[in-house]
Amino acid sequence: MSKKLNFDQAYKELQEILGQIQSEEVSVEELSKLVKRGAELIQYCKKRLRTIEEDIDQAFRDDD
Repeated sequence: MSKKLNFDQAYKELQEILGQIQSEEVSVEELSKLVKRGAELIQYCKKRLRTIEEDIDQAFRDDD
C-alpha cells in the first residue's frame, strides 16, 4: 500500500469498492483491480485490528 491509511480510511475505501462491484457496471478489467485492492485493504484492516487489540490487552495488563 503506497499511501498512509488509517483504519477508517481503509474501511471507507472498502465500502466504496463494494458499492462499485454491486453496481454491476464494472468491466472485467476494473473488477480485477477492485478485487485486488479490496484484498489489500482487508489485509491492512486485519493487521490494524490485531495491533489495536494487542494495545488494548497490554493496557489492561499494565493496569493490573
